[in-house]
Amino acid sequence: MNILNYTRKMESWLPGLAAANRDAAFDAILKQLCTGAFYEVNPELSHEAILQALIRREAQRTTAVGKSIAFPHARLEHLSQAIFAVATLPEPVMFEEFPVQVVCLFLVPTSDPSISLKLMAQLSRLLFDDAVRAEVLAAATPEALRDIFKGQNPRIDKPLVARDIMRPPRWSVEASEPVSRCTHLMGVNNLYSVPVVDENHGILGEITVGRLFRYGLPDFFAKLKSVSFIAEFDPFEKYFADERNMTAGEIMEDNARTVPPDYTIMEVVFDLTIRNYPKLYVVDAQNRWIGTIDKGTVLDNVVNY
Repeated sequence: MNILNYTRKMESWLPGLAAANRDAAFDAILKQLCTGAFYEVNPELSHEAILQALIRREAQRTTAVGKSIAFPHARLEHLSQAIFAVATLPEPVMFEEFPVQVVCLFLVPTSDPSISLKLMAQLSRLLFDDAVRAEVLAAATPEALRDIFKGQNPRIDKPLVARDIMRPPRWSVEASEPVSRCTHLMGVNNLYSVPVVDENHGILGEITVGRLFRYGLPDFFAKLKSVSFIAEFDPFEKYFADERNMTAGEIMEDNARTVPPDYTIMEVVFDLTIRNYPKLYVVDAQNRWIGTIDKGTVLDNVVNY
């Protein structure tokens, strides 16, 4: 099925939308998308209820996905059918720390939550193409904006892949940075791992909490069933002795798992659960880091979306 079946003829297309902030953009999109005809079909819904549902979902985790794109969405109990709108903003608005100029807003019934992920997957594939995104941002009328998507013939019968659920790159360190910055970054942001990147944003390796905890421990510790007989041993003595001069590149593990954007969801789940990688780093053809997937990402985007 073509995804345009989930749009309204002109109400779903808002080029050149002016909005002071994220919530103002939501408000403006809803005012055009959800007109009187919409509420006649969905009488138990209201503008304010839908707006607050979008804001609550955004508070859980930003729906910005990089490339100035965001996919805000709400699951609504009394919605008769999924619907979405696309808006472009001449001046970007912030979704947390991410500036956004293309907003694809979805409303989906609670009885069919996966439809939003399927719609988002197809739209992200289009909009992550730099040429298509530039064309979308240049569209001056609703008709022109709609025709861009119509010409691409996006359908929802394609399988989900890594690019469809990945989160945009966020925290990282460079190999030359002191390891103390890495441990501070991980502690403040409750991270179990952080990638080490080069100047081109390529993945060099990964520093994990496990690696930091294991640093300095004798190899035979891994074979022990109890350490009660050496309870006075300080496991962090070597770490503190070396911390001042140690860099991220020296303590990183070089087995960070990188995967291509078209890695299937089945492969993603296999790597995270069976192969037990803490994170998967999605890289493009030039080996540049473009997104991250962990178990929480899968739960958020597939199970709880």
